[in-house]
Amino acid sequence: MAATTTTPATTTTTDPGPVLGLITPTGVPVAVLITDGDGYLVNTPCGAVARVSGGEPIYRTSVVLDPGHGGARSIGTQGSNGLPEKVLNLDLSFEIQRVLEDRGISTVLTRTADYGTTITMRTRLADMLQADVLVSIHHNAPAPAFSPTPGTEVFYKSDSEESRRLAGLLYEYTYNTLLQWDIAWTAAPDAGALTVLNPQGRDTYGIVRLPVTTPALLEIGYLHNPAEAVLFATDEYLEKMAVGVADAIEAYLTTDEPGSGWSGSRTFTAQAGLTPAQCDEPDLE
Repeated sequence: MAATTTTPATTTTTDPGPVLGLITPTGVPVAVLITDGDGYLVNTPCGAVARVSGGEPIYRTSVVLDPGHGGARSIGTQGSNGLPEKVLNLDLSFEIQRVLEDRGISTVLTRTADYGTTITMRTRLADMLQADVLVSIHHNAPAPAFSPTPGTEVFYKSDSEESRRLAGLLYEYTYNTLLQWDIAWTAAPDAGALTVLNPQGRDTYGIVRLPVTTPALLEIGYLHNPAEAVLFATDEYLEKMAVGVADAIEAYLTTDEPGSGWSGSRTFTAQAGLTPAQCDEPDLE
């Protein structure tokens, strides 16, 4: 019998590129400044520089989700049923991340537990990861007048057509998701996709104003409205809304759908976010 020669299979590997971020050993997402031997120099959630010995590298990422608020000093609003906004925002962001990653869309959260992080560090993480979109997840307060339809609001960057399109898609898909439930809604008169400017004419929300990444701030509904607070506390809401938000993000990334629901502009001075001095750093390892 003649001898057989086996040719080794050729393995093709794709270079993922440089390490841009890190999930630290304690699960905290951070931006990487320098790969330092067997460790990393990173920006901490509160804006310091620290060395971390290891963790899970993050490369270029399509989507960064920002669960609004976090930590003892930034609770957000609270529902009439005691549900804190910071908890709801995080729970929903995890669900959205699961749906997006099941669809092959890489997604990173700006925080993964109940700790504070500054707006500057949230937006810097998205920019460092070269994300296509940054979507900040919130639930609103106080409840305005009762309405036959949901009061979803999405704020976009005033000088960015891409941010405007993202906001229009988030409004359309989120609003239509809420219509699945027949409850007593509340809404501001100009609810929809809009800009919010300060008296100097600049975007008032730092999460929208600061990033190079295309941003939108999504206020899904009103936790101060008892009917909405009850809905938001259910697993059904988390599961269905996660699909709605993920559908909007995927439509932005893969189609030229324009979105809808634009309602103009407000002038408003936002409350300042956490300063580094007010921000309590989480353990990184």
